Amino acid sequence: MNTAALSAQKVRKPSFFRSIRFWIVVLVIVWILADSNPKDTAGFLFMWTLPAFFLLLTAYVSYTHKRANASTIDLLNVSDNGLWSHEFQDSKMTIDTNRELLTLEAGKRKKAYKFSDVKGWRYHLAVGGEIVALDMVGMLGSKGHNNLTRLKNFENSGFFIQVRDIEFPEWQIKFHPRKGRFHHERGIRDTEMQLKQWCEIFDQTLNKSTATQ
Repeated sequence: MNTAALSAQKVRKPSFFRSIRFWIVVLVIVWILADSNPKDTAGFLFMWTLPAFFLLLTAYVSYTHKRANASTIDLLNVSDNGLWSHEFQDSKMTIDTNRELLTLEAGKRKKAYKFSDVKGWRYHLAVGGEIVALDMVGMLGSKGHNNLTRLKNFENSGFFIQVRDIEFPEWQIKFHPRKGRFHHERGIRDTEMQLKQWCEIFDQTLNKSTATQ
C-alpha cells in the first residue's frame, strides 16, 4: 500500500484570531477611535455594537466547525512502522501489524484484540431527516428538530467493528469530515471517503495477515 501521500495529509489547526470577520470588527473600532470626533465616538461605538456582535458570533460558529474539521488524528503507517490509527473525540482504533493486534477505544472502554478475533467491519453514514422550511415561522419551528436530527445522525454514524467478545461484540469509532459540515453534501462526501479508506486499510492489513497464517 502506498502511504506516502496519505501520511502527509495534515489539516491546519484553526484560530479564531485568523478570522477575517474578527479583524473587521477590530479595524472598525480602531477607525472609530482614531478618526471620529471625540464627542461622537461613544455614539459610533454604540451603533457598531450590534453588527460587531453578529460578526463575532458567526466568526465563532465558523471557528468551531473548522476546529472540528481539524480534530481527526490519523497516523497511517508513518515511516513504515506498521501502525495505523484513527482518533476523533473519545474514540480511537489502532492497527498494529507487528504484533497483529487491534486496539479499540470508546469513551472509558479500551481493549486489544488479536487479528483472529476480529469478525468483520463495516461503516454506516446516517443522513437526511431534516425539515426544509421556506418561511420565517417554519424556519424557527424546524430549527430544534433539525439540530436534534443532525445530532442523531452523527451519533449513529461511524466505523463499526465486530469482534469475538461477549461483553463488547461491536465497537463504534467516530468520524467527522475534514472539509465541510457533517450535514452538508461536502462534509458527507468527505466523511464517506474516510470511511471507505479505512475499510480498505482493514482489508489490506487484517485480511493480509490472516491469509499468511
